[in-house]
Amino acid sequence: MSQPPAPSPHLTVALLGNPNPGKSTLFSALAGIPTRIGNYPGVTVEEKVGRFTHRGTTIDLVDLPGTYSFTPQSPDERVAVDVLRGRMADVPPPDCVVVAVDATNLDRNLYLASQALELRLPTVVALTLSDVATAKGITIDDAALASRLGCPVVRVVAPTGDGIAALGDRIIAAAETPPPQPPDLSPHLSAIDGPRPQAAREAIARYAWIDRAVAGVVRRTAPARRPLDERIDGWLTHRLWGTIVFIAVMLALFTSIFQLAAPLMDLISTGMDAVSAWAESLLPAGAIRSLIVDGVLAGVGGVVIFVPQIALLFLFIAILEGCGYLSRAAFLMDRLLVWAGLSGKSFIPLLSSFACAIPGIMAARTIENRRDRLLTILVAPLMSCSARLPVYLLLCGAFIPDVAVGVSWLRLPALVLVCMYAVGVVVAALVASVLSRTVFRGPPQPFVMELPGWRWPQPAVVFERVREAAWSFLKNAGTLILAMSVVIWALGSYPKPLMPAGADLTEAEQQGEALRQSFLGRAGRLIEPVVKPLGWDWRLGCAAVASFPAREVVLGTLGVIYNLGAVDPGEEEGATALVRRLKAATWDGTDRKVFTVPVALSLMVFFALCAQCASTLVIIGKETRSWLWPIVTFSYMTALAWLAAFATYQLGTALGW
Repeated sequence: MSQPPAPSPHLTVALLGNPNPGKSTLFSALAGIPTRIGNYPGVTVEEKVGRFTHRGTTIDLVDLPGTYSFTPQSPDERVAVDVLRGRMADVPPPDCVVVAVDATNLDRNLYLASQALELRLPTVVALTLSDVATAKGITIDDAALASRLGCPVVRVVAPTGDGIAALGDRIIAAAETPPPQPPDLSPHLSAIDGPRPQAAREAIARYAWIDRAVAGVVRRTAPARRPLDERIDGWLTHRLWGTIVFIAVMLALFTSIFQLAAPLMDLISTGMDAVSAWAESLLPAGAIRSLIVDGVLAGVGGVVIFVPQIALLFLFIAILEGCGYLSRAAFLMDRLLVWAGLSGKSFIPLLSSFACAIPGIMAARTIENRRDRLLTILVAPLMSCSARLPVYLLLCGAFIPDVAVGVSWLRLPALVLVCMYAVGVVVAALVASVLSRTVFRGPPQPFVMELPGWRWPQPAVVFERVREAAWSFLKNAGTLILAMSVVIWALGSYPKPLMPAGADLTEAEQQGEALRQSFLGRAGRLIEPVVKPLGWDWRLGCAAVASFPAREVVLGTLGVIYNLGAVDPGEEEGATALVRRLKAATWDGTDRKVFTVPVALSLMVFFALCAQCASTLVIIGKETRSWLWPIVTFSYMTALAWLAAFATYQLGTALGW
C-alpha cells in the first residue's frame, strides 16, 4: 500500500513594523490578499492573517498593527506585543518575525527591529521602500547590515514584487536556523553618565547600538537641489495655500461625482424602468405584482442607481490615500483638532469614518490617551459615511437647482453636497470642543506624524477599494434593503382599505386612501406631529424611522412608500423613477408639494447629524466596554439632528427658498 503524502511544512510568521513603512503593501505582495492600504499611518488596527505557499511550505502571515516599540501605549500596539509573545488565544506563537524597516529612515526603524531581536525568534529584516531610498540618494550595504544585526536583511520593493521571492526564501531558511543573538546593550548602558530613569537609559543605549550598527553601512548623496516632493509639501502644508488646495480638491472631487457618473446612472435608470414595466406587463394584477413592482423593484431599484457615484467617490479617495495626499491633509487639520480638544491622532479615525464609522471607531485604538480615544469615538459618527451619500445625491440632484456658482464647472448641487460633509465636520468640532471643556477636561495629547513620501497609487489596490465599496453597497441592496422594502410594502398594503359606500374616487385617490388606512399610514400619522415642524409629511417621517437600522434603507423605503401612493401622470421625463415619484408627491388632500428646497435641505441635514446605524452603536459599546456611551451617542445626535433640521427648514422657508 502506498503511504499518504507527508503534510507540507507549516509556519506562522508575524509581520512587524512602525506605522507606515509599507508593511500592509508588503503583506499583500507576500500573501496575495488585497488588504486595506493607505499611504498614511494607522491603517491596520488589528491583526490580519493571510495564507500562502512558498516552495512547498504553507505560511500563515500575521499583519500586526504598526508600533514604535514593545512598550505599548495604545490598544492596537498591545495587540502587536501580545501576538509576538504568544498571548493571543486565536493566533499561535510565531515561528519567525519579519520586521518591515523603512530604508529611507533606517535609524528610527531599527529601534523596533532591535527589540524584535530580543524575542529570540528567527528574524528577517525587510528593507521596504528601497526604490524610494535609491531615488533620494541613500545606499545601504544590506550584506554588512545583516552581519551586524545577526539576521538576514532583504531589499524589497513590494508594489513591483522585487525581492518578494527572496524574502520568502529567507523566511523559510530563518525558521530552520537558530535565532539571532539579542543586541548587547551593556557597553552602551555603562557609558551613560548621570542618573536617568531606566526607560531613558535603555532608549539611549539602544540608539547608541543602532548608530554603531549602521556606521559605514548607509551612504547618502546629497541632491543638487531641494527635492521636488519637499517643495510640493511646502505648498500643501502651508496654512493658507494648503487649505485653499484642500478645498479645491474637495470641490473638484464632488463635482466630478455628479458629472462623470451621470451617463452610467441614466443607463441603469433606463434599465430598471424597463424591468419594472416588463414585470408589470407579465404579472396579473394583484398582491404578487404589487410586491414585485411596488416593493422589490421600487425599493432596490432606487438604490442600485447610485453605485456609479459610490464607486467614483471611493476611486478618488483611494487615489488620494495611495499617493500620500491625505497625510498632508491630516497635517492641515491638526490645528482644527487641537482647537476642538482632540488629538491630532484623531484625524485618521475620523477620516476612516467618512467611509464607515465602524472601522473609524476601531481605528481609534491607535490613540494612547483614553480621554482622547473616547472623545474621538463619540464624534466619529458625525462624519458623513458612504450610507448617507446616496441620500445627499438623490436630494441634491432632484431638488437643488443645477446652476453654476462663480465658475461654470462648479454647480450648486456639488457645492451643497460638499456642505453636507462640512456640516458633520463643523458640528463634530463644536461637540468635541464642548465635551473637552466640560465632561472630558484636559489638554489633548501631542501629535507628531512623519509625512510619508509621495508614491504612485497601486492600481490593484485602488480598484480593489472601489470593488469592495461597490460590492458592499450592492450586497446591502440585495439583503437588508430588499428585506426592509418587503416589510415596508407589507405595512403599506395591509390591511385592505374600507372605501366609503358610494364614493366616486379616482385610482390615485384610492391608492392614497389605501396607504393612509394601512399599518404604515396609521403609524405615520402618530409621528407626524414630531416631524411636521421639519417640513416633512408622515411618509418622510416613516422613512426616517425605518432607516435607523441602516441609513441605506431610506432610499428603498422612499421608493416603496411613494410608489404605493398617488402618481402624477405628468411625471418628469429623463429623471429616475424615484425622483419622478418624489417630485409628484403632495400632502394628503392637497395639491401642495411635499418636497421643496427647504424640505430637501432639512432632510439632508437631519441625515448628516443623526446616528448612523445600529451596527455603529454596537461597535461603540464594544470598544468602550459600556452601553452608556452608545445611549449617549444616539441621544445627543438625534436631538442635534432634529434641531438642525428644524432650523434649516424654518430659515429656508423664511427666505423664500
